[in-house]
Amino acid sequence: MPARLYLILALALFSVSTTSLVIRYLAAVPAVVMAFWRMFTASGLLWGYSALQPAGRLSNKNRFHIILAGLFLGGHFACFFAGVRLTTIANATLLGNVAPVFTALLERLHGRAWNRATVLGLILSLAGAVIIQGGGLTNPENAAGNGLALLSSLFMALAWIQAKKIRKNTHTVVYSRHLFLIAAGTILFVVFLAGYSPFDFERQHLPWFLFLGLVPSVLGHNLLNYAVRFISSTAVASVVLGEPILASFFGFILFQEAMPPASLIGGPMIIIGLYYILSNQSPD
Repeated sequence: MPARLYLILALALFSVSTTSLVIRYLAAVPAVVMAFWRMFTASGLLWGYSALQPAGRLSNKNRFHIILAGLFLGGHFACFFAGVRLTTIANATLLGNVAPVFTALLERLHGRAWNRATVLGLILSLAGAVIIQGGGLTNPENAAGNGLALLSSLFMALAWIQAKKIRKNTHTVVYSRHLFLIAAGTILFVVFLAGYSPFDFERQHLPWFLFLGLVPSVLGHNLLNYAVRFISSTAVASVVLGEPILASFFGFILFQEAMPPASLIGGPMIIIGLYYILSNQSPD
């Protein structure tokens, strides 16, 4: 795999790993409201960029797939943001990032042969993630949140499968601006369904919505959307398995949380597993 893709994926991982920290910091804002503004802001930034730097249009044959991808991405964020509030950040981060397991199964159902290196690397990375953040998974008080986080991974996997179909002939910005807008609309429906208002926040929260739209979305997911054109959906989805490492580090820096001793074992396992997956990718 080209060195530039490693750099792109590393930046994407760093960016998406900031999400759970903002969710924790903005405890007063309903989770789904935060998720809506994240997607709406990200979409607005990309549509604004497109006005200055036109990147083309979405072809008619891809409209159905982009709608599905947007619905699935909206479902992912609605479930993940809500799940963080109903379980521990550790559990939500772990269960919300097992999308590569689902993508591997879905790709196999679609006739794509399993890459042995990908499977072994995935097992190693998942084992490392469980070692770092697997505590409390069996606590019945966390069952609802754990279930939502796991469901968010399934939705993310379905979104990546659709992305693979679209990104072969669609510019990244064109894809992402539509994707984020449809996801925002999906989450807005969930906001109303849950009995909230999209304006259930204070003025001082606005910069954080901009941060969520710019950093974990435009810099994070948008870069992953770029990478999926060149490597498998499972490989791209596997990148976020490195989030427990960065989440532990950020928690230590920002909240003075002690880094779990298990990270000394699980962290290297995740890194080795991800490297094994990515280094054995052939161009798609």
